[in-house]
Amino acid sequence: NTRIGNLAEHHYLVTMLGWQLSEFVNSKGAKIDIHKVTKFCLLHDIGELFGGDIGMYYAKANPAARTCAKKFEEENQKFLSKFFNNQKDVQNLTKEILDSESDEAHIAKVADYLEVTHYKLFNGQLKKNDIELIAPKLEEKIQKMKDKIAKRELLKFVSDWKKKMIKYDSFLDASTDALGI
Repeated sequence: NTRIGNLAEHHYLVTMLGWQLSEFVNSKGAKIDIHKVTKFCLLHDIGELFGGDIGMYYAKANPAARTCAKKFEEENQKFLSKFFNNQKDVQNLTKEILDSESDEAHIAKVADYLEVTHYKLFNGQLKKNDIELIAPKLEEKIQKMKDKIAKRELLKFVSDWKKKMIKYDSFLDASTDALGI
């Protein structure tokens, strides 16, 4: 594909998704700090500005490389935080999103995985393996959430999302088979 997304587009779309997911669960009675989710989404990959990211498949196949990539990203986040008025706050936020322990960090991560998957769909690069890899990651992040309402609603959302994405899997499998790919 000639259209390659950039980090700014990715952060924008992740932020939109994180905001809307937060609004959705809060409308059901959850208590999610939407402002914090928005900040996480805007900052979550900022450490990749100076070196990019490693692919999820590669990270899964090579845990040592994943560990090194996370350390590199963390170091870049520390460096970039110097350009913010509230340097310490930014460092705390970027550390929290890397550690992914709060409900807000989990929602930001869910938004990140959803955006990457839909970007692949948009570019015609989505494969059945992508859904098989992403769906359990989404569920894993959601299962760690403490807010029971947010957890319940997001699990229902992901279950529905997965069913819809499988339809795209079938379409993609058929289209790539027809093309001999």
